[in-house]
Amino acid sequence: MRLRLLSIAIVLFWMGSVAWLSAVVWAPPGSRMTRIDPREVFSVLFGWNESTTMTLLENGTRRGQVTVNAGSGEDEESGEIQRFFSVSGSFERYDERSSANQVELFLKGTFTFSEAMESRGGLMAARVPGKDLRAEMEFKRGAAGGKPLVRGKVEMTGREIFSFDSEAEGTTTNPAALFSMLGAGAGGLPIPGMGALDPSAIQFTTEARVGSFHLAGREMRAYLLTFRGEGDSSEVRVFLSEAGEPLRIETDLGFEAVSEILVPLDAYKRKSSEN
Repeated sequence: MRLRLLSIAIVLFWMGSVAWLSAVVWAPPGSRMTRIDPREVFSVLFGWNESTTMTLLENGTRRGQVTVNAGSGEDEESGEIQRFFSVSGSFERYDERSSANQVELFLKGTFTFSEAMESRGGLMAARVPGKDLRAEMEFKRGAAGGKPLVRGKVEMTGREIFSFDSEAEGTTTNPAALFSMLGAGAGGLPIPGMGALDPSAIQFTTEARVGSFHLAGREMRAYLLTFRGEGDSSEVRVFLSEAGEPLRIETDLGFEAVSEILVPLDAYKRKSSEN
């Protein structure tokens, strides 16, 4: 009888250990973190007032580098507190003939929000060196809840080839056409919730969690912000340190960004050169 009880105890212990290991190793990071109000995480992020450099990866291969900055301050005109978020970076591809990384696309974006996280406007710009192509798009909140004011243009070899202005009469061109010329949007780099890069269509649902998770081989306590596009199953997951610094950005599209604090930029450069 004792031997039977001992056997049962051993089996139960083994099953419990396997279940625990499965939960720790294979469960999604967010499932092991406590759900909190997203506003708490936004306060930490925009109170950070610093910038960080991250390596951009596509399916584990280095594709470039991005710099992320977030902060808050008083608007000179209204006196209200505004939050801002900016990102700049480049997409690269390894060229076998020159044995070096060639820049395919430069991107830069700046976005402002109220303390309640209402969009105030933004500016996006892009440049394709290989085609001598430049594009920029500016948008800001419309008056009294109206449609956002949007304007932009595309230049090639210093000559304007496309422009639009939502305030100009007779303008019917979709702003998404601007970035589709750069290979972005529905035909190139789909971005969840951004309606093919039409700023008037940006819609996200946000979820926030806090807890410990494994990143770059170490256990860390951090925040997790998850953004989901309306009508889209795609997600963007942003891990932040307790100080508000972005540590890792993951997407369902194969792209991710990792802070140089966790993994040195040179590590990916060496890896790409070896490949």
